[in-house]
Amino acid sequence: QFVNESLLRMYCYEREGGIISAISYDGGTTFEQEPGMRLVQAGPWDGHAAFAPEIMQINDGGYVMYYAGYGSLDRAHILRATSQDGFLWRKEGPAISPGPDGWDAVKCSEMALLALPLDSDGRSRFRLLYEACDGTSAGQRGVWRIASASTVITK
Repeated sequence: QFVNESLLRMYCYEREGGIISAISYDGGTTFEQEPGMRLVQAGPWDGHAAFAPEIMQINDGGYVMYYAGYGSLDRAHILRATSQDGFLWRKEGPAISPGPDGWDAVKCSEMALLALPLDSDGRSRFRLLYEACDGTSAGQRGVWRIASASTVITK
């Protein structure tokens, strides 16, 4: 996350904990871990793991985070959280959930978030490329593919 010309924040996964952050005061040459967790892995969608965060600044100056959440070893969602400052986050639940069948029938996971040009009303638009698993083999594994979704974000 770009805070200003010299202040940057990086987010990453801490095993068995959730998403943490580190701050750089020298433009990204060195980072110091910040205290606490940004998102604790707990709850029905991310109780097993909360990782692979992607953060974008939105129109109102706040931030949106999409991250992979495993509620169990065999079920993954792409989850959404929002923040006004990039430090304190509020979970909002699934943005993309496994469907009843199809490419992402059991897992929607690690993603890349790309900013698109603003829409005609000046709203932020994004595209998510994510890994999707169809669950067609033993243990709900199966064929993994790259899937895509797009959205307009107003808040």
